[in-house]
Amino acid sequence: MPLSLPPAANARVITVAAKRCRLEFAGGERVEAITRGKLLAEGLVVGDLVRAEQYREDWAVEEVLPRKNEFVREGLRHERQVLFANADRVLILASLSEPQTKYAAIDRFLVAALIGNIPPLLVLTKTDLDPEKNLQNEVRDLYEAFDVPVFPVSNVSGEGIENVAAVLGDGITALVGNSGVGKTSLLNRLIPGLFLRVREVSSWSGKGTHTTSAALLVRWSDSAAVVDTPGMKSFVPFGITLESLADLFPDIVRHAADCRFRNCRHLAEPGCAVNAAAERGDLAPSRLRSYHRLMEGLR
Repeated sequence: MPLSLPPAANARVITVAAKRCRLEFAGGERVEAITRGKLLAEGLVVGDLVRAEQYREDWAVEEVLPRKNEFVREGLRHERQVLFANADRVLILASLSEPQTKYAAIDRFLVAALIGNIPPLLVLTKTDLDPEKNLQNEVRDLYEAFDVPVFPVSNVSGEGIENVAAVLGDGITALVGNSGVGKTSLLNRLIPGLFLRVREVSSWSGKGTHTTSAALLVRWSDSAAVVDTPGMKSFVPFGITLESLADLFPDIVRHAADCRFRNCRHLAEPGCAVNAAAERGDLAPSRLRSYHRLMEGLR
């Protein structure tokens, strides 16, 4: 039985390659379809809800319904790139070692989730490489302080896998992260046989078969699915403005209310409560550095 669809849609996009896509219909049937004209120009992404029609043997997407949310990054030419849409939550994967994910990378994924109106959760992978849990506890304390749920896991020992599985129980969950964080290994633990399905879709789309090269929606249960996305070497959220940046850092916002100047940018202004909080240890310096790096990119 497929995930529920609104009355106006009869299919959901499960993967896209150039002018073609794969759809899952309300009855569970999956077909290949083409995208034409204006819809092709506007772009179609995994998770989109669509109305499709059949012409002889071929299916075509005729209408894309408005998205309730979307996860967007900035492309190499500073263009807007939507990775997926209509997700109920996004799991941000960060590895504790080999490689250690930098706080700045975690913050950028969090910012994109907040801009896109998608509830974020943080999954810390490779806990077996942090046996004393020093880094794990540091990261957990930092992000749980502003209400981001944190799930430590090990794909080697299986630690924490059941906790992650529990949050996938309904709706659509997307996974994002830098290359090498263990996302594919986690998905293969959660969804037996996933690699075979990824290979099938990769072969269809003409992409590589050993690493995920395009987003893919995979059924988790009758009422749930996950969106696998490519591992990214770098990630820059799209759509940040100088006016909105501070609001995307809730821990900074709390201290900013006490700044002397209402338009304080928390650089070197006199009476800046944010800088004072960082000096006292009430605000993590890594968070303030992430804020400043994103601000620098907006100038």
